[in-house]
Amino acid sequence: MSIFKFLCEVNAGLSDLAIQAEADIWMNSRSTLTQGRLFSEELATIVSKMEKVEPVYYIKPSDRVQLLSRKDIISSEIKDSFDWLRKNGNIAAHNSKPIPTDLALTAHRHIFILALWYVESYGPLEIELPVYTMPTQPENAANQMMGNSPIDMSEHIEQLLSAQFESKILPTMNEQFKQLHETINKITEMNKNRDEHSERNLKASNSDTQPRKSAPNDEKNKISEMEIRDFLTEKGYKVVDKRSSRGALWIVGGWELKDELLELKEFGALFKFAKNGSQSTKRNPGWFLLDKKLIIISLDRSKDGTRNSENEVAVSSEVINIPKGNAGDGKVLLESVENYKPNNVADDYDEEKAEDKTEFRKAFLNKELVFPASMVGMSLVELNLKGNQAILQYLINDLKVSTIQNLPEDLSDLQLKIPGVGPKSIERFVKQLEEAIATEKKLIGSGKRKENLVINYRELKKKLGRRPTYLEVHKRGTVDSQEYRFLFDSYVNFLLVANELDKEEASLARRYSKWFHEVENTILRKSYKMTLLLAMLERGSEQWMNPITAYETAPFFYDFYMSNEIRKSIDFADSETRKLWDAPLDRTAQLISRMPMTHWAKSSNKQVTYSNEEFVIAFQIREVDQEILYKWTREICEYRLAMYFERKKL
Repeated sequence: MSIFKFLCEVNAGLSDLAIQAEADIWMNSRSTLTQGRLFSEELATIVSKMEKVEPVYYIKPSDRVQLLSRKDIISSEIKDSFDWLRKNGNIAAHNSKPIPTDLALTAHRHIFILALWYVESYGPLEIELPVYTMPTQPENAANQMMGNSPIDMSEHIEQLLSAQFESKILPTMNEQFKQLHETINKITEMNKNRDEHSERNLKASNSDTQPRKSAPNDEKNKISEMEIRDFLTEKGYKVVDKRSSRGALWIVGGWELKDELLELKEFGALFKFAKNGSQSTKRNPGWFLLDKKLIIISLDRSKDGTRNSENEVAVSSEVINIPKGNAGDGKVLLESVENYKPNNVADDYDEEKAEDKTEFRKAFLNKELVFPASMVGMSLVELNLKGNQAILQYLINDLKVSTIQNLPEDLSDLQLKIPGVGPKSIERFVKQLEEAIATEKKLIGSGKRKENLVINYRELKKKLGRRPTYLEVHKRGTVDSQEYRFLFDSYVNFLLVANELDKEEASLARRYSKWFHEVENTILRKSYKMTLLLAMLERGSEQWMNPITAYETAPFFYDFYMSNEIRKSIDFADSETRKLWDAPLDRTAQLISRMPMTHWAKSSNKQVTYSNEEFVIAFQIREVDQEILYKWTREICEYRLAMYFERKKL
């Protein structure tokens, strides 16, 4: 059976390509490489369209992968697999030289890496992901490969391993040694600079004992030299330095750091702002150093540690890629959109949140339990362990265990201290911990994107003391709020799979999943669809789903744009809508009838219809569901409007 069977549940076309590539490894290595190239190109196209970054014009496969990388949709490791399959697939298709089997095996591994990433990122959570195993060699393929000669199979395997070592392992080792050598050189250079600095200070100290005729200002100045990473750390910035591994030096922080970082231009330190950061900053906003080389900062400072005024330098803002406009702080959408912050800049950003979190281990009953990083800080109550009330009460009330990390490693004492608790009770408790870990790993997968999202959500929930709304995770969270849609289809579905809903809410989320998907994912070229929905919602939880006409919508629609200069200038000031300013109702109703009502009904997956001049919610809503469905629909609507105007304003 093929290792790629799991892919069939997500995309049958990709699964067929991968299975065919696997089947040809031993008999037709060239076919495996060409199939691998087709697989990578098809997968890149699918992801590009899903992420809505696919250009309307023709784009080369290599440029498409570059685009996905620039948008931080794929990591550098995934990009390497895309590039390897494309390059080697091209070589196999256009070069008549024999293709060694070890190259086909490498292609198989890269196809598996991409398939696993795709299913983890975009597939349903219930799919069980396999561990990579090398495909077995059929007996008839072995005979043909050996040519029925007496060559021993072990010799052939030795040849394959040798080829793998020379082409894969050896270059990697050389690269690691090269990086180690570069790091040693940097450390040596830093030590040399510090020694020179110490020597200058010693000379200056000796010269201070001799009579001097220099100006009084010379006595106040002293030189401070340090590498830029140390300088920034001393200043209190959150620094992530990846230069030793061919990455960049990052400063975690938002647009408010602009003026401070611009001052470093005079020392050759040029920083550029990235709203969504990178994997190094866990997708928090940050600034990266354009030059990856060692940079020494030398500042003239007075005795109190402040810079001398004569050394201040005026710095041009052309150095840094400054966005057009600044969205500032924000409040509720319906009051004003013009004060929204740039996406991903938390209004209460806490540097402690940016600290790297790693998995932690606990040993119970001779078993080592590995808790993922997303479970750091989780309380025992959040685990929802059942049938262990006596143990839980003792741990929480008597031992003051607040989080999983605080659990005692020796649980045998609990049998003596808790009446009615024996070995089986302890075993059941440990087994439920194992089940909780398995559930968590199913939620976050093996990548970092889902894990970071879960961590961010739980931190915000803990701070608020309740489940945050969609708009709150966007405004106050530290990761891109669009990740909820990219990774879980919708925010409501994320709450469902993360066990954040009670039984009634979970049933409702499943019952109306198509509707939540529709509201969350319908394309907004203008904000009109969500404004129409908001007009319906304004009628209240009991009436919002009733049919509505364009003429009924027109007054709210007109006032929504004309009462706010930001909204008006963005979506109600082109050559067509300007004509509506002096003739609001009739002509506005005509616009609403055509766009968004007609357009939305055509693109909707049978969730809304437009006929007989009425826009209708095309599914039945239970009376008991009205309140919660109204609340969640409004949350998504307000979030999408906020996101739309925020993005258009930048």
